[in-house]
Amino acid sequence: MLGVGMVVGAVLGAGVTLLMAPRTGREMRSLLGDRARRVRPGTGVWYKLGKELKRAAAAKRKHLEREESRERVRQHAAAQPPVETV
Repeated sequence: MLGVGMVVGAVLGAGVTLLMAPRTGREMRSLLGDRARRVRPGTGVWYKLGKELKRAAAAKRKHLEREESRERVRQHAAAQPPVETV
């Protein structure tokens, strides 16, 4: 959840910044384009955030798969007739 909040906060912050910027639209687009070209893939915060979100999603999926498997075992055990001992 923390990663989602960070992304939402970053997007909202960027939007407010663009609305409050003391530059014209053309100047701002030019500035943003220049900055985007300078950023190398795989070195920034967004890359690290993406890797962390991917890792967290994989861990959550694995956890849910384990829980589903355990539930199937419980249901199968509950469906078996009780074994009588003498």
